[in-house]
Amino acid sequence: MLGARHTGRVVWRRRHASRHYAGYVLVSDDFVRLAGNEHDTGIHAVLTIPPAAIEGARVGRLPDEQVVGEQAVVIELADNDPIYLRPVTTGALGLDELARKLSSVSSHESLTAASAR
Repeated sequence: MLGARHTGRVVWRRRHASRHYAGYVLVSDDFVRLAGNEHDTGIHAVLTIPPAAIEGARVGRLPDEQVVGEQAVVIELADNDPIYLRPVTTGALGLDELARKLSSVSSHESLTAASAR
């Protein structure tokens, strides 16, 4: 996909959600999109997050920042609860790398806005 910085299989949830979604993340210059299905209910959800809404991303260290009982990346949002996600992979998890890619979306937005001035 043109402009895609990263795509991959992930599980994700909002901070106060008791259930998680299994699906995909797409990181582009223009947005982060999460799509997935909640297993028990079959609900399909899609979130598209604009760069301006992302304050940053980091690897979660606290137990309540986990997804499916595993360490996750925390997407910090400007005016909303954070989103927790973790890659679904057979290799090394690469949480630090995923956090950097997610953070770069908001950094790219800042650089684009500054160069437009």
